[in-house]
Amino acid sequence: MIKIIQSYNVKASIIAIHSGKNAIYFTDCEGNLHTVDKSSYNKKSISIVSEVETPLHKFQKGASFSKNGHVAYSIADSGSCAICLSLSSIQPITEAQKMLKEQNPQFFLDEAIKFYGNDQKAEVISFCGNKGEYFFTGGTDGRIHMYSTQSGKILMTLKPKPEYISSITVNNDGSLLAYAAFDKSLTILDLRHQKEELNTYFTDVIEHSFFFNKSKSFYAIGRDGNSYIYDFKTKEISKKALFPSWPNCCVVDSSERFAIVGGRNQTIYIVKLSDNSLVSSFKLDQIGISSLHVKDNILFIGFENGWIYMVNMHAYIDDFSQALTMKDFKNAKRYLDRNIFLTIHPLSEIFEEAWEEMIKEIINLFSTGNSALAIEAAAPFLSDENHKREFASLVQKQKEFETFSLLVQKKEFFNAYGMLEKSPYLSKTDSARKLELYFSKSFFEAKKIISVNPLRNLAKAQELLKPFSLVSVKKDIINSLFKNYEIYLKADSLIKEKQFKDYFMLTKKYNFLTTEDMYKKVCSLAESSILKIKSMVEQGKYNEALQGIKQIIIFLPYKEELTNIFKELQLKQKLLTLINDNNIELVYEFIAQHPMLESTDEFVEYDKKFDEVLGKAMVSVANGEIKAVQQVLLPYFKINLFKPKIKECIRQASFNKLNNFLIKNYLNEAKAVASYYLKEFGKDKEYDNLVKQYGFDM
Repeated sequence: MIKIIQSYNVKASIIAIHSGKNAIYFTDCEGNLHTVDKSSYNKKSISIVSEVETPLHKFQKGASFSKNGHVAYSIADSGSCAICLSLSSIQPITEAQKMLKEQNPQFFLDEAIKFYGNDQKAEVISFCGNKGEYFFTGGTDGRIHMYSTQSGKILMTLKPKPEYISSITVNNDGSLLAYAAFDKSLTILDLRHQKEELNTYFTDVIEHSFFFNKSKSFYAIGRDGNSYIYDFKTKEISKKALFPSWPNCCVVDSSERFAIVGGRNQTIYIVKLSDNSLVSSFKLDQIGISSLHVKDNILFIGFENGWIYMVNMHAYIDDFSQALTMKDFKNAKRYLDRNIFLTIHPLSEIFEEAWEEMIKEIINLFSTGNSALAIEAAAPFLSDENHKREFASLVQKQKEFETFSLLVQKKEFFNAYGMLEKSPYLSKTDSARKLELYFSKSFFEAKKIISVNPLRNLAKAQELLKPFSLVSVKKDIINSLFKNYEIYLKADSLIKEKQFKDYFMLTKKYNFLTTEDMYKKVCSLAESSILKIKSMVEQGKYNEALQGIKQIIIFLPYKEELTNIFKELQLKQKLLTLINDNNIELVYEFIAQHPMLESTDEFVEYDKKFDEVLGKAMVSVANGEIKAVQQVLLPYFKINLFKPKIKECIRQASFNKLNNFLIKNYLNEAKAVASYYLKEFGKDKEYDNLVKQYGFDM
């Protein structure tokens, strides 16, 4: 079922896991950090909290690892709610440091960054950003704080929820934040623009979540066993009750096509994200799953009893791949059974797609009376209930497949078409393709002999098509040929001479020409060219795309589509000019007018400059440097898209400056900043708490 390559057991529940370049790290609910060397697989453990600390709940999301080598943990120490440590400060670098740390294991805690914000130790925590430069805590007070990982200073405080925070999730680039609370609410905030993307309530409390599909979709699990998917484009939420008991944690696989969910009932669930459906589930031999982590092809599973499993999700992948290459589906299914995670590997799509081809093979076997071989061919695929039902349906129709095949072989076209009309599923058979080929060849030959001598050979053409003349679906086109053979011949001549504009003008005038295979082939040529042109536009090859449009604009049925592509091309060229001129205001004004250009590579790259500027501004926000924040963000001040974020940055900088003055008891300076704060942002709960803490009165 799964391939466990390594396992360890510690004394307490595993609540967070991280896989670095040289080591694997995991924390437990009693404040211990465990390190496994990837070369030797030796494990070392060290405490990162005071012995007086009360352990976290066995399933609490109270620990987190950053991408760039930090570990954070929920604590309650002198008013702090969490601490952050560099993993490199914990790992001995020299023998001298090693001896020092063995003599005094707690010494490195002096290097820890402490976060102050929530009333008690944080309920949930999470790092943010590609480099883990930001950090979030959510507390029992319902508040969410964003900090600088480097300094521990608050960079943003969100409007509090009325209940405990239950979940915090940030997307990969740190631009989106999702947070949920025990009031069953969920909020998704666009951090770049300080804008709510979603604010809603569910029927249960959100336990864990992640972003996927390039942050265009969001997945969450609820305590009552519900699986949720939110689509940012359609603004729709899919809700399905997939889990029979409390699901605790979830991760997305490397292909971002599946969610792996861990339940408190020892069960791993695999959910297909495209339709929010349960693919499979299996129970493990340890109690409650407390944490999950995926890195490359390894799934790390933490349990509440202190066990951690390392599962090779790609076990038997080479054998599976070879079996698929050889179309040995029986053996391919055997490897799928040995490693359930192969079912979510991209290679498994080949296995799934093989079913469609296998259906054709099964139908052909039934058509020739080889039912035993059909059953054998289908066997590897029948563990899938949909495939099983589909095969059962084919079994019931095997006599019809055989009868239809015989009719085509005997060239009993009238009866064959009659059978096809009554049973459309027969169109999937090779016999149906052969039947249509018989007609196409006869129709082509009829046109050919008419073109040699219309008057003399018309009777011969009629005789050639006589076997099909009584077939209702062919009668009209046959009669049309004999009444309008001159038009058919003209159409063929125009195609031969590549006079496509005139050809399409003719088809518009005489609609019966569009039923010919030749018309479909010409259209297929145009559609293939349009796909190439669209690809050129996507790649920024605007001149090549323009030349392509000029060449196929003569394909009249596609004129509107080509015109739209041309307009898009012109807009992208205009955008590129604005970007090259570095006129920030005009670039964003143009994007506001034409939002479809947001995904253009040139704009995506240009838009990243704001993130760089914002990162610099955040340093000044942390230090309470109001003017520095304003100066750094000045180029974006007039852009509506960024005004809410800029306002929040200035507000937090003002708050931090006020806090700094109050700490130092600089009352005159504090009054000036407080006056500015109240005038620009008004009184809020954070302000009231701060002035109350220091007994400050305006």
